[in-house]
Amino acid sequence: MDKDIKMIEFELRRLADITKNIGRQVLKEYDISETQFIAIQWINETEKMTIGDLALKMNLANSSTSELIDQLTQKGYCQREKDDKDKRKVILKLTNKSIELIEAVIQKRQIFLQNLLQKSDIDMQILKSQIHNLYINTDEGEDIE
Repeated sequence: MDKDIKMIEFELRRLADITKNIGRQVLKEYDISETQFIAIQWINETEKMTIGDLALKMNLANSSTSELIDQLTQKGYCQREKDDKDKRKVILKLTNKSIELIEAVIQKRQIFLQNLLQKSDIDMQILKSQIHNLYINTDEGEDIE
């Protein structure tokens, strides 16, 4: 493999990890574990998430996922609601407290990136364009255009 590609892959992976970890420093203020936050993120990104769906996404047993949701419900981050169409189904809904947490984590990440870019000699518009060009060539990014 090309030396430049190895370096780019490594540094992109490390930057993503560092940025994620900076954002997750906020979790201490909200009394939330990383696993609980990951669950909140999945519920936020998926319409009509059930405990079974979440268990599959997180690679956990249904019983462990149910316990995780119990903890989030007790802390005021999540609610269980009956599905309008199928009363046997229980849909997971986030509370405003969860949305506030997600926004706080994202804001912490954005401030970190802004400070990092201000320390660098990088043209923001060129970087933005180059990152966007990479992203739209991914399976996920193809849906953007």
